[in-house]
Amino acid sequence: MIKVIFYILYFIFIPSFQILNAASLDINERFISVAAIAKPAVVNIFIYKESEKKRAENYSKIGFGSGTIISGKGYIATNYHVLKKGSFYRVILYDGKECQPLPFSDGELFKADEKTDIAILKINENEIYHIKPISFEESNDLSEGEWVIAIGNPYGLRQSVTCGIVSSKGRSDIGFAEIEDFIQTDVSINPGNSGGPLINLNGKLVGINTAIRTRSGGYQGISFAIPSKIIKQVCSELLKYGRVRRGWLGFLAQERAVSSGGEKKFLEIISVIKNSPAEISGIQKGDIIKEINGKAMSTLGELINFISNKPIGSDLNIGVSRDGRIYGYNLILREKDTHKKIQNILENIFFNYGMELDVNSMTGDVVISYLSPMGIAYQSGLKKGDIILSLNGNEVSRLEDFIKLYSKYDNIISRMEILRNKNKYSIEFLNE
Repeated sequence: MIKVIFYILYFIFIPSFQILNAASLDINERFISVAAIAKPAVVNIFIYKESEKKRAENYSKIGFGSGTIISGKGYIATNYHVLKKGSFYRVILYDGKECQPLPFSDGELFKADEKTDIAILKINENEIYHIKPISFEESNDLSEGEWVIAIGNPYGLRQSVTCGIVSSKGRSDIGFAEIEDFIQTDVSINPGNSGGPLINLNGKLVGINTAIRTRSGGYQGISFAIPSKIIKQVCSELLKYGRVRRGWLGFLAQERAVSSGGEKKFLEIISVIKNSPAEISGIQKGDIIKEINGKAMSTLGELINFISNKPIGSDLNIGVSRDGRIYGYNLILREKDTHKKIQNILENIFFNYGMELDVNSMTGDVVISYLSPMGIAYQSGLKKGDIILSLNGNEVSRLEDFIKLYSKYDNIISRMEILRNKNKYSIEFLNE
């Protein structure tokens, strides 16, 4: 009888142990292979500062950090706080080769966006360095509880690998940067890990490790990474424009809370800047922001993250509450200087031609929103609601197109093609 029980237990439990052991081996092999895929893209960065003594080689090492090769052209993403105090840098590649960053065309050693704590270095893409950039994965697809791996150089120790899970996403108001949308993990990172990649089990970058929440100065079970979607957007802007272009709404908002059946937060507009997109669209001081493009807004972190992740030129529909009623306002996200320049040119157009232009928020078409009866545009035959198709023989599809062409032709409009009630008309202007 005892033998029978033994065999029953053996055949029940031994296969389970074998399955667990096989699964353990599978995940172990996965971690090993994933680390091997990503490690060639991870570099060690040593930071030096020129001493006050003005001798050529008089530099002192003041720190170290990590970097992630994101392009075959030699671009390395890291954190701004890693580089900001230095004046000279050394980069150690995966295979131990050493190189110095190349200056950008304007002579700067790195490009940075302080608001997101992201910076870019460039090294020579010469084939002797065997540059192997990391591949990106969409950070929005991460799930809480998902395994992730960090690779970096904690305390200067090269190519250290640690792992953990995603604890949360969309963390803001942490106090590490002005624009925050962090991935929170329990991956062990320490000073020197900043700038290294956070990767998923496909070996692809989902974030850049940037900070730890600590009282001791070392790891205490909670760490943060900048999502890959922000890394990609910011690096693209830095490389294309040398800075990150950000849209300007032109209002100030403040978080408030009410305690009725549990504390609820809401955003109140406390100031609207004169001639800003917000004022022009109709938004007023005292309005309560309810949503933007259908997404509910209740904290400053949500508002800042949403706007900062929208590209220049995006259409926004802002829903506000005022006196118990909901109002919707449309505006286009533009940089502050660009907005001011456009407004100046629009004022010039009205002064010269008595014509106000606007943008259809649904289609992006340039529409005539007002005509002065005394203006040249009205007297030439234009009507309110006409859609502008071309200016002086050049196609117009956006307001920016009209502005550029108007400036190109020295503020002179000779002819416009417009769409009115599905019919096209060519309008010759009665310039004196």
